[in-house]
Amino acid sequence: MPQRVDGRRTDTRERIRVTALEMFTTQGYELTTLAQVADRLGITRPAVYHHFRSKEDLLTNSYDRLLPALEELVASLRTATPSRAGALRELSALLHGEDGPLLVCARVNEHAMRGIPAASALLNRLEDLTRLLAAGTDVDGLMRGRLAVNALVMAAGRGDQLGGTTDQRSATALTIASELLGIPATPNTYGDHRVPEPGFERR
Repeated sequence: MPQRVDGRRTDTRERIRVTALEMFTTQGYELTTLAQVADRLGITRPAVYHHFRSKEDLLTNSYDRLLPALEELVASLRTATPSRAGALRELSALLHGEDGPLLVCARVNEHAMRGIPAASALLNRLEDLTRLLAAGTDVDGLMRGRLAVNALVMAAGRGDQLGGTTDQRSATALTIASELLGIPATPNTYGDHRVPEPGFERR
C-alpha cells in the first residue's frame, strides 16, 4: 500500500511540474500562478502547494535535474569532444528529452528567470554553450551562435506553430543551426533538409 501512495504522489507532482512548465512557456512565467496550474489540472490549490511552495521552488527542483547534463556538454566542448556538430546533436537530444521543456521554458522566459539562482545557473551554462558553438567572437559569430541555439529551442517548443513531426522539426532546426555556424552537413531522410555529420569528431 505505501508504494501505491508514493506512486500517486509522484505522479501528481510530475503532472504539476509538466503542466506548470507548459504554462510558463506558453503564457509567460510572470503571468502564470500555481493557482492557475491547479485549475488547469482540476485539483485543489493546497494539493499543488503540498508539492511546491512556490513557482521558484518548482523551477529550482526541476533545473537541478538538468544542470549537470548541460554542464557536462559545455565541459566536453571545451576539450573539443564532441565536435560542434556533435554538440548540436546533443543539445537537440536534450531539448527533445524528458527535461527539454525546462530548457525551452528558461530560454523563453530568460529575463524573468535571471532572478532565480538555479534557472540563472542553467542560462549561464546555455550562454557558455552558445559562445563555444559560435563561429567567432565578433558580433556576427556570437549572433549566429545564439540564433543556432534558438532554432533548436524553437523546434522543441513550438511544434503547434511550426507543424510537421518532431523528427522533421528537429532535422530542420539542425540544418538551419549548422548553416548558421558554417558546419558541413549531409542529406537526411526529410526531403532536402540537411543535418550535421553524425558522431563526435574533433574539430
